Amino acid sequence: MEPPVLARPGFGARALALVVDYGLILGYMAALGLMTMIGFLITGELFNWLSLGVVGAELLGFGVLVLPVGVYLFLSESSARQATVGKRALGLRVVAMSGERPSRPRILVRTIVKLAPWEVAHFFVWHTVALASTGETAFPAWLLAGLIVADVLPLIYVLCVLLQKDRRGPHDLVAGTRVVWEAPGSAA
Repeated sequence: MEPPVLARPGFGARALALVVDYGLILGYMAALGLMTMIGFLITGELFNWLSLGVVGAELLGFGVLVLPVGVYLFLSESSARQATVGKRALGLRVVAMSGERPSRPRILVRTIVKLAPWEVAHFFVWHTVALASTGETAFPAWLLAGLIVADVLPLIYVLCVLLQKDRRGPHDLVAGTRVVWEAPGSAA
């Protein structure tokens, strides 16, 4: 059986969907910031994440920010709509390469690979903050290289979507998925 012919969206549609989703994520981050400010106004102190150590700070950051965003992406793209709010707004959805609805494990892999650059950045930023908090001004080469990689990875993801003929990013390539225009009448 031939896979269904599904039109791939252009880079602009994918980018705009990303902007909508990041708007939601920034709203969530603003709510976290507001809760932090309220806590400061009540206690007069800001919680020092580094009091948990670098690994503890990174785990707390993962639990408070990356995990909720990952859950949003996973639940949205594994839902009957197969799309985040941004993708739905642009009439896009995620499908397996066959054109069928992707499995939950496939969407989980897609989500993990999509968030990997964010987590890589957090790892190197927390190590930088921890080192800087000691008053150290000489940063080791591994840390500087890691910060450069953290800056370049998102660019690679965007370039991959921009330059790939089928507009698939690394998360789509690894997970065996693609983003397509919503077929008329297929919304759940």
